[in-house]
Amino acid sequence: TRIRQKSSDLRRIVSTALERSYKKLDIQEKQLKDTEKREKFRVYGELINTYGYNIPEGAKSFTALNYYTNEEISIPLDPMLTPSENAVKYFNRYNKLKRTFEADSKLIEETKAETQHLESIATALDIAVNEEDLVELKEELIQAGYIHRKGMYVGKNNFQNDELTFKFANGNDWWFHAKKMPGSHVIVRTGGKELPDRTFEEAASLAAYYSKGRDQDKVEIDYVIKKEVKKPASAKPGFVVYYTNYSMMASTDISAIKQAD
Repeated sequence: TRIRQKSSDLRRIVSTALERSYKKLDIQEKQLKDTEKREKFRVYGELINTYGYNIPEGAKSFTALNYYTNEEISIPLDPMLTPSENAVKYFNRYNKLKRTFEADSKLIEETKAETQHLESIATALDIAVNEEDLVELKEELIQAGYIHRKGMYVGKNNFQNDELTFKFANGNDWWFHAKKMPGSHVIVRTGGKELPDRTFEEAASLAAYYSKGRDQDKVEIDYVIKKEVKKPASAKPGFVVYYTNYSMMASTDISAIKQAD
């Protein structure tokens, strides 16, 4: 029971990811089903090319023998197009659906594999018996990208802000702070890699929450590469200047970030 309680956050993450995966698979399978008519368009194009000399100008349809089934078939036509142009139109539709079929088939395989992986983790959580099991499962979720490894650091006072920004952070890390109000310095370590948009949004939310504006729904946040942040000579702890920066409005709600940590 104790291990089950400790695994509740991991279960919530896996459950949310599984629900998203099931929905994605459902959409992909519906898109795949829509491509089933692709062969019909190919046959239309072939039959128009075969019997096109019999089609009168401006015809809206024509009937021909489908040599694949030995049955007559009625083919809709665009009266503004020539028989050759109608054939090209159908071949284009066929090729587009064929490409969609091939792409969706690959995506469905990937989504099914993702779903099976998540289901296996859910089962492993059910049978976990000690904290070491949970640590390993959390690491597996981190490696798979379902949990973001913590790379965000928040200063809780002026001395921590100075330490974080000028002794801990590297020049190419990102620095976040609430615009024109007291608040924490937030550092995101990059390791020389480009960060996803979600990381910027989460870091900005941390800067918003740990600021004087935390009681507001949103706070404007400045963010900049750390090497652009300077500390004037004789400046008090926590005081910095920067002259080039980006800004964004960030929510002060960090409940989802706390859940993932």
